[in-house]
Parts: sequence; structure tokens; C-alpha cells
Amino acid sequence: MDEVRNSVKEIVELIYGGGDLTSERSLLSRSEEGIKAHQYLQDKYKEKDQKEVTVSFEGEIDGINYYLTGRIDGVIKRSNKTIIEEIKSTTYDLNIINEKTTPAHLAQAKMYAYLYYHQSKKKTIYIRLTYINISSYKTKIIDLKYTFKEIEEFFFETIKEYRNFIILILEHEKQRNKSIKGLKFPYSNFRPGQRELMKECYISLLNKEVLYAIAPTGIGKTIAALFSGLKVINENSQKLFYLTAKNAGKSVVTDTVKLLKEHGLKAKTVEITAKDHVCFMETRDCDKDKCIYANGYYHRLYGAIKDIYANEDIFSKEIILEYAKKHQLCPFEFSLDISNYADIIIGDYNYAFCPGVRLVRYFEDDKYKPLLLVDEAHNLISRSRDMYSAKITRNMILSLKGKVRDLKPSPVPLINDIINIFDSYKEKLVNDNYFMERDYDYDLMSLVHKLYTSILEILDNESKKDISVRTLIPFKADIMNICFELYKYTKVVEFYSQDNFVYTIEDTGSDIISSIECLDASLFLIDTFKNRSYGSVLFSATLFPIDYYKKLLTRSDGNEVILPSAFNPYHLKLVIVDKISTKYRSREKSVDQIIETIHTLASSKKGNYIVFFPSYQYLNLVKDKLMEQYPEYEYIIQKRDLSMQEKEEYITYFKNEIVNTQIGLFVMGGMFAEGIDYIGDMLSGVIVVGCGLPAWGGYNNLLKSYFDSLLGSGYDYAYTYPGFSKVVQAVGRVIRTEHDKGVAILIDDRFSSSKYLKLFPRHWHHYQIINSMDYLKEELKMFWGNNE
Repeated sequence: MDEVRNSVKEIVELIYGGGDLTSERSLLSRSEEGIKAHQYLQDKYKEKDQKEVTVSFEGEIDGINYYLTGRIDGVIKRSNKTIIEEIKSTTYDLNIINEKTTPAHLAQAKMYAYLYYHQSKKKTIYIRLTYINISSYKTKIIDLKYTFKEIEEFFFETIKEYRNFIILILEHEKQRNKSIKGLKFPYSNFRPGQRELMKECYISLLNKEVLYAIAPTGIGKTIAALFSGLKVINENSQKLFYLTAKNAGKSVVTDTVKLLKEHGLKAKTVEITAKDHVCFMETRDCDKDKCIYANGYYHRLYGAIKDIYANEDIFSKEIILEYAKKHQLCPFEFSLDISNYADIIIGDYNYAFCPGVRLVRYFEDDKYKPLLLVDEAHNLISRSRDMYSAKITRNMILSLKGKVRDLKPSPVPLINDIINIFDSYKEKLVNDNYFMERDYDYDLMSLVHKLYTSILEILDNESKKDISVRTLIPFKADIMNICFELYKYTKVVEFYSQDNFVYTIEDTGSDIISSIECLDASLFLIDTFKNRSYGSVLFSATLFPIDYYKKLLTRSDGNEVILPSAFNPYHLKLVIVDKISTKYRSREKSVDQIIETIHTLASSKKGNYIVFFPSYQYLNLVKDKLMEQYPEYEYIIQKRDLSMQEKEEYITYFKNEIVNTQIGLFVMGGMFAEGIDYIGDMLSGVIVVGCGLPAWGGYNNLLKSYFDSLLGSGYDYAYTYPGFSKVVQAVGRVIRTEHDKGVAILIDDRFSSSKYLKLFPRHWHHYQIINSMDYLKEELKMFWGNNE
């Protein structure tokens, strides 16, 4: 017999959901204030009253066994009455609220009442809806009386409606399990190392372990990981998360699922795309009076979920947009809601690891058993630190001051107090433009919290007024963006520990920056990997050295597998030019030698080439002289802060038919150094200038000191290893398929040291050290001649 396990709240919100998407400014305040408001009322309970009362129902209804659970806010004893209380916090005027305002609230209370009384079948049942305004703490009590028969009828009507939807899910789950069991690998042959990767992924996920996999380009890691993950699924509670660092990576995964579908897979798959990339509005504003897709969202959600679930299997970005437009829903929120009914969830790292963004229901509810596939995992160290770090600046606060002058009551006095604190930091910055303290500034933090909550309350109150008397607030979008930064700044402090955080102040000359800096997020990551998921695979072509990643991601926990390259290593001509020093003090002297090396490579064969520099400063040092000396080449120069459209235009240059040799001058670790496949003639070679070391000083020196005390190898963990990861990524752009052939030249005297040679991937074993440009010219001529 089929089984269904679910919470009452989830069922009633699905079926009886009504109302609007809560605007983001309300969410900021309600996330913490709602809990406090609940506790405020529960603290007033008398001795015989009960709070947070767990209730459940277990039984068969129309051929399905239901296991339903819930938690009643309060069971109140008054005279001979027992009252089932449901508490709801709100920002709305209590005068306009009644029991019909949000149908799901009353439905939840009635369902709880049935679960509480279904065995005793008490004749008269008292229900209380208590609404509390989170700003004023004023309350509105709505007392209702029902017979047990009325409550019982409501319960079974609800289950009947829910059954109509749940049988679709149950039927799909049967088909999914059957399809996974019979699913065959879609290719007749495995690539070198691919079968081993699949085996290791399967074993680790099956045993609920963590696996690190160094999977070189071309091994087919996406389909290997997905196929293995699917084969592990044998429970309806399991969800397979495929997590990526960049938007471009998601489409590859979606296409792979489509391929598996063509070979018989039946799995509901959702692709979650960042809100700004799918918003229908010209300017994003989630206020229900501004956004038709937020207004009445929950009235239309259930119909949209039934529609897309019945008619689609892969909820790609395009499909989400189509159905969201059809049902007039916010596409981003719709993708989150439909993820509840998906087997595979494709999204950014944030949705599993970031404290403010994580899909809480899947990682903090025992109902679900998430399996994690973490692609391009070399990005997770820096990304996870960013998730637990935040900053505000003096200029940000000054900008806010100019935009909120007309708000009433005025937040300007609070802003002035914050500016005064920033100005007081100048005394500490007299001898240095950067200083660190073990603890954060409590006074500043308190003022920032008061500032954003007061502004949000003003905006919230204004939005509730009748539109005819509402005051137009200029710069509202800008104000909200700054408030989000202030909010994150105060939320990060909840995780602050002197063990792995620091508080820093920096004077840039034009601004003063106050930062909460996370030095090591492994404590938070290991909690997700070990306590909140049921098996994880972290894979990338560039997890070198593997111990560095294991220590900084899971505190050395986990197994590892290092797979051979799928390509002939001799298709890559790998050269080290170690007569050139790219250290900061030697950069002026290195320019002519770098230009000579660039020309030697570019003149060896007509094609496209990229030179990766460690910084824009170094790039600009070489650029003008290179272009003046060799005007016969066409140049593509990376600019700072490129838009997505500009990035696509840059990539188009490499796709066009090659008429003249093109040379791209790019920055290592940037958008062109990873995540892009330059296939075939798109790229003939790269030159990597320097070891990719992060900028010296400031935050990176704090990392160095931290890892010196923790591991004794501070310089390597803060500088060497992160830099070398960029080098491997840059070289990895050259060979993307088994047919590609190309050249990679590493320029720096450190590359030939034993320290760096030990870091080289196995398939770099054939490197040559060449310092004579005449000899290099002959070697390149021979290489291209042998590979025509």
C-alpha cells in the first residue's frame, strides 16, 4: 500500500494557500521578529497551558496510508474549555484581518484540532487564531467554535483534495524508481577513467560518505556523477542536488538530464536560476502593489504546480518562465516551490551551503535525504568564505543618508552616529591603511541593526497605506539594496567566533571599509556534508593539492580518487620559461621578455591565443608596448566589470573564422579563465604569466597567519595553492576534446622549482623547460607540423 508522510502545514499551504508574496523588506524583519513574537505570547501562558504540542495522525484513507504530523502553537486551558491556538505574526493592520484573510491559517488550526481530538472525538472544539503585529506587538484574537463532525468533515475533504494531487506524485515515483532500475548508460563505450569515477561516486553516496574526485577535462564527469547519483536513489525522500559555481554550468547538467530522459529516465528536474536573471519586471520590486506576479501569488500557486507537474518532467529555466507567465507567478519563487516535487535540483552552491539562502526544508527537516554532487569544487573554498563574510562602507552609509532624508521618522540621526564611528577609525589608520581586531565593533553592529530595521519599518508602513495617500519614496530600490547589505552584515555576526573570524577596517584612500571576514568556513561546510546530507561527491579537474581542499572544506574528512586524463597528454605542448621572474619587483624588467614569448607563440601558427596575467596592472604594463611592437595581431583586452552581454561578445571573437591571429589579454581566475570551452580552433594556445598568487597583504596575510597557527603552512594555504589552482584552470582551457591540440607556456622562475613541480597534475609529466626563443620557435614548428 502506498504511504504518504507529510506535515499538516505543508498540505494546507499547498491547497488553501492564499495571499501575496511577502515583500523582501518584510521578510528581512519577519524572519527573526516572527519567532520573538511567538515566544512573547507563549511566555504569557499559564501553568496548565501547553506550547509547541506535537500531534500526529496515522491511518489508511482510500487506499493510502497517511502519516501526518504537526506542532500546535498552544493548547490553552480555560475553565472547562480546551482551546487550540494558532499564532501568526504579521506586518498588516490588525483591523483588516479576519479568519478568511489567509485561508491556510484557519485550515491549519482545524487540521491540528482533528489530529488532537481524532481519538477522543470531543463534541465541541474551540479554535483560536491569534495575530500579532511584529512592530507594535498588538494582538487580535479570533475565537471560533466547531463541532467534531465539522472538523472531521473538513479533515477528510482536505485529504480528498490532497489525494487528487498526491496520486500523481505516487505514480511518478513508481515510474521513476522503475526507470532508474532499468536505466542504461547512454553511450556504448566509457571514456578513460569514467567507469572508475562512476564506481567511486556510487559507493560513496551509497555509504553516505564524502568523496573528492579529481576528474580531468574530457572524462565525462557530469554524466558519470549524475548517473551514479540516480542509481543510489531508492527512497522517495531522497533528492539529488547538482550544485554549480556558475550559471553556465547549469545548462550542461540540464542537457545531460534530457539525454538520460531520451534513454528512459523519468525524473522530475528543476533548474533554479537567480532571481535577477528571471524576473519579469523591468526593475525588480517584490511589493505586491508594484509586482503583479507577487500580488495574489499563493492563490494561483497550487494550480500552477499541478499544471507543470502533470505536463513536464524537466523544469528548465525556459519552462519555469513559460508556466510562471501563464499562471502569473514570480518565476524564481515558483522554481523554489516546485523544487519540493522534484527529484533532481540543479542550482548554485548557495542553495545548500549559504546560511541566508540555503533551502532550509531539505537540510533541516528529517523528511528529506539530500545527496550532493558539487561540481567545480575548487571554487567552494572562496565561495564559502564569502557566504559567511560581509562588509559595509562609509560611502555606502553616506549614500544612504542622501536617499532617506525625507523619510519620517528620520533615520538620519542613526546614520550620523554610524558615520561618527567610521570617522573614529581614522585614528587607528594613521600609520597603516589596514588593521584587524579579534572581535567586532558591538556599538557599530547595534546601530546598523537599528538603522535597517527602522528604515524597513518605515517602508513597510508606507506600503500598507491606501494608494491614494501613499507617499512616493524616491530611490526606494537603492535604499532596499543598501538595507540588504546592512542586514547581511548583522546576520553574519550570528556565526562569529574568534577562532575563525576577524574584524577588519581598511582605508582605501577614497573610502573606509568595515568587514566581518571569515577565514575558514570548513566548520559550517562539514556540518552540511556530515549532518545534513546523505552522501556527497566533490569533483573538479583542479583539486591540486588534494589535501589542501580536504582540510579547508571538510577538515580532512572524506575519501579521494585521482583519475587519469582522458586525452593524449602529448596533444598539449607544455613549456616552462623559467628565466623570467614575474615577482612584483621584477615586473618592469620582465615586459620585453614576455612580449618576445608572446610573439614567438603567436607567430608559430595562425590562430587564437590567450595570455593570462595575475592582475590588470600587470596586463596594462605589457599591453601598450605589445600592441605597438606587433600591430599585425588583433587584440582582445579584458576590461573590469564586464556585463554578461559583453562577455558573450568577447567569446564570439574566438568563435569567428580565423582571418588574422588574435591575442586575448585576460586576467587569471577571471570569467575567461574557467567555465568556458574553447573547442577546436577556438584556442591554439595560452601563456600563463606568473603563479597566480593572490595580492599580498591585508586579508590574505590574515589567512597566512591563521593557517600558520592551525596547520603550519600559512603561506602555501593563503597564496601558493589558491594561485596554482588558477594556473591549472588557465592551462585547462586549451584541450577540451580528444581532437584538440595546443600549447601552454608557463612564465615564471618558480614553476621549475621542486615545490611547484610536485603540484603538477600527472598528465603534465612531459613538460619542457625552454628559455631560448629560437629553440622554442623550432619546437613549436615541429609540434604544429606533427599535429596537422
